[in-house]
Amino acid sequence: MGKTTCAAGIAIAAALKGSRTLVISTDPAPSLGDALTVVLGARPTRIPLRRGFLEAVEIDARAALGRWIRARRSRLERMALRGTWLDHEDVSRLLRLTWPGIDELAALIEIHRLATTGRYDLIVVDTAPTGHTLRMLGMPRTLQIVARVFDEMQSKHRVMVEALRGGWTPDAEDALIAEIDRDARALHALLRDAARTHVSWVTLAEPMAVEETVDASAALLGDGIPLADVIVNRLTPERERPCGWCDRRRRLERGAVDAIRKRLPRVGMIAVAARPSEPAGARALAGIGREIEAGAAPGTGRLRTATGRWRAAVPGSDRADVAAIVASEGRRLVLFGGKGGVGKTTCAAAAAIAIARRAGDRRVFLVSTDPAHSLADALGSPVSDTPAPVRGAPGNLLARELDATAAFRTVRAHYADAVDALFDRLSRGQGSVRIDAGHDRRVMQGLVDLAPPGIDELAAILDVIEATESDPASLVIMDTAPSGHALRLLEMPALVQGWTKALMSLVLKYQAVVGIGDFGGMLLRLSQGLGRLRALLADSRRAAFVVVARGAALPRAETLRLMSRLDAMQMHVPAIVVNAVGRGVCAACRREGRAEQREIGELRRRRPRTVPIVLTPAELPPPHRPAALHAWQTRWRV
Repeated sequence: MGKTTCAAGIAIAAALKGSRTLVISTDPAPSLGDALTVVLGARPTRIPLRRGFLEAVEIDARAALGRWIRARRSRLERMALRGTWLDHEDVSRLLRLTWPGIDELAALIEIHRLATTGRYDLIVVDTAPTGHTLRMLGMPRTLQIVARVFDEMQSKHRVMVEALRGGWTPDAEDALIAEIDRDARALHALLRDAARTHVSWVTLAEPMAVEETVDASAALLGDGIPLADVIVNRLTPERERPCGWCDRRRRLERGAVDAIRKRLPRVGMIAVAARPSEPAGARALAGIGREIEAGAAPGTGRLRTATGRWRAAVPGSDRADVAAIVASEGRRLVLFGGKGGVGKTTCAAAAAIAIARRAGDRRVFLVSTDPAHSLADALGSPVSDTPAPVRGAPGNLLARELDATAAFRTVRAHYADAVDALFDRLSRGQGSVRIDAGHDRRVMQGLVDLAPPGIDELAAILDVIEATESDPASLVIMDTAPSGHALRLLEMPALVQGWTKALMSLVLKYQAVVGIGDFGGMLLRLSQGLGRLRALLADSRRAAFVVVARGAALPRAETLRLMSRLDAMQMHVPAIVVNAVGRGVCAACRREGRAEQREIGELRRRRPRTVPIVLTPAELPPPHRPAALHAWQTRWRV
């Protein structure tokens, strides 16, 4: 969509006008450094400008959270020791564990830290893609829950001290609880204060992007966060001469802009024109920033007549046999992933339809794990959390958009039942150690609220894998969230299994006190499910990751970093899909086409030789619904 480009442009324009500015990337797969053509790290880096003050930083979530915990570790440990029956070794082990899925919480903590230094007049945040940005904006509530749970732990100590000394004087631990709660409330208020926080939504003038924009606006409004404007990026300029691609593109964009105006009548729109080449570096990005600052709305000028579908011709004489490339015999799971906005969902849907048509006796599950689902938009058919056939698709294809919240609600309910059963046994006199059943029950029930962000997605994935285990021939095609969060999903089973094993060791250690019961059984089942998922992901015959990219510099750079991370994880990559290749025949289209071919050539040169590159042709309107997706897929080339 161009979030990074727009964020960097806004920051540069502000700095040039005299604001001491910091631009932050919270995306776990950042490309802010690529856009600025500067190597960035976890500490603010000064960006050279002809005047003004600008710094940039790409947040390292693990380092940020580690720094936050280290500064508070001793007080957190004391509260846990006071408020639970765990000993010092147990508490230290739990606080040393890596939190799976902490990107959003750590990002918000780091933004707050940098914002309170007094060093900057303005902070511009280049966020992660939709679903995880919405989750980050909800993180102040998570911090409030942290404060509440530790306050419950501390309350036991307060009661004991009051009983022994006849009164209570707040200590360092009470001060920490108050600090966390105060910070959470301040962040919650800041995000909802239109005088201090300006939220811009970056989109393209395309049907699927419009749907995501409207959904996101509703989610923000429902959470009390005001959306100031929608930045409609990369609008096609009017050409001097007719061009099949440009004329149809402008007509498509006009329809999308009209849809935004109609469905978001109270939200302003800002137009940003497409550039002749991909903007990178301070000078090019400053122009983007000035355009956004000017705030001109998309135009309503005359459009040339352009009817029918426009299809690009892509180089390569061999048709891409998707079923043979990604769905070989024995394969159970294929993930489609890549940078946000490259077309993962459309490619995953087209591939799933092709595979289902080829193997009519094999059940194919097309599943979206992206918190901001767009699978239903691509298929042109309702999709829910229940696997169901898709109108117009092969009967052996079932589609599902995971409701991660519902999946974790089930885990939470099982946990609550297990804790209740545990304390019911204690109240009947079982166990050899005296426990304050009422207080400890509340503390144990509260611990599930500290489950790391993202564990809900993992619970949903486990549900999918377990549902297909009874059918060894079935295949799951997974449309993942963009790069950083797809990688997080791959790392999470090992991290959560580490947490599960640590909890199991505590249960076993204290079984004489509390018994194991249903709680131990739940942990065991979770650990076993995670073990099976890890084994599946590590098996190149059964699992694979298809990388989706575009023929442009920023997607190419992120694709190569993604490939490197996947290689380090020993995740099999059967193909790189370069999506939407080709343009029209006008001078601007020819120039863009040459730049696109250069980037594809660079990708070919730097990718592993054993990984084929599949080219998909650009189409206008974009392929939509099963019949069009299948016809489009038959034109893929290698």
